Amino acid sequence: MRTVIYARFSSDNQNPRSTADQIALCRQRADQEGWQVVGAFEDAAISGAAGIDARQRPGLHAMLQLVEAGGVDQVLAESTDRISRHVADAHMIRERIEFAGARLFTLFDGTVTPMIGLVKGFMDAQFRTDLAKRVRRGQLGTLKQGRIPGSIAYGYRHANRLDDKGQLVRGLREIDPDKADIVRRIFAEYAAGRSPRQIAAGLTADCVPAPQGALWHETAINGDLKHKRGILRNETYIGVVTYGRSRQVVNPQTRQRLMRPNPKEEVERQAFPHLRIIDDNLWQRVQERLASNQGVRPERKRRPKHVLSGLGFCGVCGTAWVKASGDFWRCSNYRYRLGCSNNRMINTRLYEEGVLADLKAGLLSPEAVSEYVREYHRDFARQSADLGRDRARIERKLQEAERKKERMLKAFAEGGSEFAEIRTMLATARDEADRLQRELASMDALPNVLALHPHVEEQYRRQVEDLAAALAAPEAQPEAIGRYRAMIARVIVSPDLTKQRGAVVQVVRQMDEILSIATGKAKHA
Repeated sequence: MRTVIYARFSSDNQNPRSTADQIALCRQRADQEGWQVVGAFEDAAISGAAGIDARQRPGLHAMLQLVEAGGVDQVLAESTDRISRHVADAHMIRERIEFAGARLFTLFDGTVTPMIGLVKGFMDAQFRTDLAKRVRRGQLGTLKQGRIPGSIAYGYRHANRLDDKGQLVRGLREIDPDKADIVRRIFAEYAAGRSPRQIAAGLTADCVPAPQGALWHETAINGDLKHKRGILRNETYIGVVTYGRSRQVVNPQTRQRLMRPNPKEEVERQAFPHLRIIDDNLWQRVQERLASNQGVRPERKRRPKHVLSGLGFCGVCGTAWVKASGDFWRCSNYRYRLGCSNNRMINTRLYEEGVLADLKAGLLSPEAVSEYVREYHRDFARQSADLGRDRARIERKLQEAERKKERMLKAFAEGGSEFAEIRTMLATARDEADRLQRELASMDALPNVLALHPHVEEQYRRQVEDLAAALAAPEAQPEAIGRYRAMIARVIVSPDLTKQRGAVVQVVRQMDEILSIATGKAKHA
């Protein structure tokens, strides 16, 4: 009986000799029965539910091609689950083999009849579902025991050790000091206004080894919101490990594996205080900036090509003042011959210098300084009131956390130490109380920060001067340009009537725009 052997194993974590062992067993049975082996096919590290075409399971596809070409009497495998763990696929494969005039034979079941094929097909498919549930249950247990299932996040390294019995305890992590410094750098630069692309380029330029490969990519830093991937979204850096944010599903048509987010109630979160790298304040600033970028159309997320892009308008017709040719700007209507009489041009350097000088003069005017001082005092009063309310709220939470810790300590003393759940709840209660105490300690330092500055006007003038200096420093530009543009509502560019050439600029500050709306007085345009 001319025989074709097929073998398969599912995962990279399994022994690669698995298929060789299966084929050896099948050859041994063939020798005992006197069957002639005319071919052996295998699929290594491929799921039994992957599909049956050449792209999904090349070994199985090639085997079926040989059988359907004729000259084969049977397909021999160790068991039906090596053929498939998908009910419909198992049925289809068996029917194609039988249609070609051969039979399916396994070491465990003998000849696979339609009844055996149906029953074993359901059992094999159900085993795959049950196995996934058991794996999840085991990983959750690992997490609650203070160990981390899965891969190591950037910034950490293995800390596996031997227990009292000499057995290896896996899933332990510790901070890698060198990589932790890189993580802090990434968070600090993003909070300061740099984009993930700029951060990645800076790390690559400084020859900092990337998590994978030689080059840093912005996706490794920014990640995505849906699955909470990316360094900037990884809660491990604040001492919280999450499990079960997403699940793997298989497209029934293409058999392509996809990741889908799980509901929030299915996500497990476990405190690991010793893994904290980023403080709460920096983490919150980064998350607020990430949230502010969500829902914004991609083209509007791009940084302006020039410092004043989109801010300038013609003082004659009101249309955009745009980059025309080379290093010069002019009215877009005049450029495209749409009727505007403003034929003046201004080069980039003079344009930027004129805007900065006008903005600076406006910000240092007596009215602007007085408004800043008034707002400073109003903000001081507002923050002082908020601080009092927040302190009372945190003190209440701290009292609740201390009571919970006392209850857990009592349960622990009365024999609860035998239960992992009690130990975990006690550790969580302690972490929560410690965190709230740190928040109160931070608040105790805030009054010094919020105290009224004795020379607030001088401080304000120095800030304006510092902004002008920062715009000239390339390393400070990402943050400085953002602050600079935020102050400007629009820039009016008009012909310089005292000369035959040149233009004059007038900056409409955001403050001026707001006041004009509030008073109902139209601003010069």
